[in-house]
Amino acid sequence: MFTQPFIHALTDSQQEKRCRNSNVDTIFLLTGKMHLLPDQVYCFQKQNKKVFVHVDLISGIESHTPDGMRYIAEVIAPDGIISTRSQSIIQAKKCGLKTIQRVFLIDTQAMEKAVQTVNKIKPDAVEAMPGLMPRVIKELVEMTTVPIVAGGLFKTKQEMENALHAGAVAVSASII
Repeated sequence: MFTQPFIHALTDSQQEKRCRNSNVDTIFLLTGKMHLLPDQVYCFQKQNKKVFVHVDLISGIESHTPDGMRYIAEVIAPDGIISTRSQSIIQAKKCGLKTIQRVFLIDTQAMEKAVQTVNKIKPDAVEAMPGLMPRVIKELVEMTTVPIVAGGLFKTKQEMENALHAGAVAVSASII
């Protein structure tokens, strides 16, 4: 699903130009207004970049409903979506979109629940946050067959490399 190990997590419009000019081929859109997203997605895709939209962060769309996800798939037209909500992942799969389930690994119980949910829902990938915990990433990789993207709180290239060495297939960061 990912051809490069580094994914640009676009968190504000200031990063957009730098992102367009980068060699990174996958973009996580973590911000955006509903009426602007179709053009943003199209512009990135025109540059052969895969675009995943974090649907939980789009105001005005109920991504967990069939109609909401159909709108995302047909009008915004990303390559895939990111969501913390299992129902959004299920709806996106029905619409033929690639899916990334974002999980927050704050303690052992959260990790166990995340693994249980991921193994049941079967998204195309999991974004584990925060991503700078190599031991936890390694454990997560061992507990599921779903590819793991490490995301969040990276400050250095070495931290990203550590996540990759722990078994993540890619890392997402706004500092790329």
